Amino acid sequence: MILLTIAAAAAMQWTGPRTVEYTGPGYFCGGGYAVRLARGDRALILPQGHGGAQGARVVLAGREVNVWSGAPPQPGQLVLRYRGGAVRQQAEGGGVSYVVSDQTDFGLRLTSEAFRGFKRDGWFFSRADFREGVDDRVPCLAAVSY
Repeated sequence: MILLTIAAAAAMQWTGPRTVEYTGPGYFCGGGYAVRLARGDRALILPQGHGGAQGARVVLAGREVNVWSGAPPQPGQLVLRYRGGAVRQQAEGGGVSYVVSDQTDFGLRLTSEAFRGFKRDGWFFSRADFREGVDDRVPCLAAVSY
C-alpha cells in the first residue's frame, strides 16, 4: 500500500516532456526568429524537438508549418536574402520546402502541405522574420505548458 501511494505521488509530480503553446495575437519567438500570430493562430513547441528533429509547429489561419531544427545548408533556389542569412526553396516529393540558413552550420527546415512556392507562400513569409536578433526587437508572447 505504501509503495502504491509513493508511485501515485511520483506520477503526479511527473515533469517529463510537455507541449508548450503560444497563442496569438502577438509574436512567437523561436530562438532567433519570430512569427507574427493573429488571433486564433498558435505555435506549439513539441517535446521531441532536439537535434535535427521537429522543434515547432506554427498554425496560421488553419495552415500548419513545421519547423525542423538542425538542418544542414542545402542547395536550392535562393528566394530571400537578408543580412547574415538566406532562404532557399527546394522541391521535395511533389511539394515545396524551405531551408533558412545563417552563418552557422545548421539552420531551419520549413515544411508544410500548404506550401506551393515562394510567390504563393506569402501567407507565411509575410509574417515570419528570420533576421538576426529579431526576437530581441519584438515583444514575444508568453508560453502555456500542458
